[in-house]
Order: sequence, then C-alpha cells, then structure tokens
Amino acid sequence: MKGKRSTLKNSVEKKPQDTLEELVGVFRSKKWLNQTLRIHRLGRSYRIYCSEKEFFAYRINDNCGISPGFPGWLVCMVTDDHVLEDAKMGAFPSTEPSIHEWVRCLSDDDFDFI
Repeated sequence: MKGKRSTLKNSVEKKPQDTLEELVGVFRSKKWLNQTLRIHRLGRSYRIYCSEKEFFAYRINDNCGISPGFPGWLVCMVTDDHVLEDAKMGAFPSTEPSIHEWVRCLSDDDFDFI
C-alpha cells in the first residue's frame, strides 16, 4: 500500500520540464516567446521572460528611493530541472504568485502590460 501512495503522489506532481513546456506553450501561442515583458498584477510590477530553456519573473521595485543597482528581485524561475519560487526561498510566508498562479494568470491574461 505504501508504494501505491508514493506512485500516486509522484504521478500527480508536475516535473519542472512539464511546467516549463506549459509556460513555453502559453508564451508561444501569444507570440511572447524570447521577449521580456513588463506587467502589472494585483498592485505589483513584474518583469517576465520565457524561452525554450527558462522562465523567470522578477518583482520590480517601485520605490523611487532605491539605488538603481537594486531594481527588483527574482520571485520565480523555471528550467528543465528546477522550479524556484519565492515561497520556497525564504523563511517567511510569501505574497508572491506560485508557479501555478503564474501559469494561470498568463494563460488567462489576468494582468496588465506596463
């Protein structure tokens, strides 16, 4: 019984490569592949990019008083073998979108271009 549970769990979880392929499909269908986009979502600004090798989302620091050397920070990155999310990188609860939220909002155009 124990082996069946772990097999079921593994079959439900997406591999990083599957998630990247899903994002590439979204970006390709919208003709955004290999372009850096600036978007606004839920009161926050982001810079996003997707190629066949990676997806990343950077939170743009909207505070004018911050040095130009610190324009933002990575909140999500996907490659063939890794998914990095803000929620898993820090010790505190994250308010940034998860990778699943990124896929949904980009697929559904749930953001504004800036």
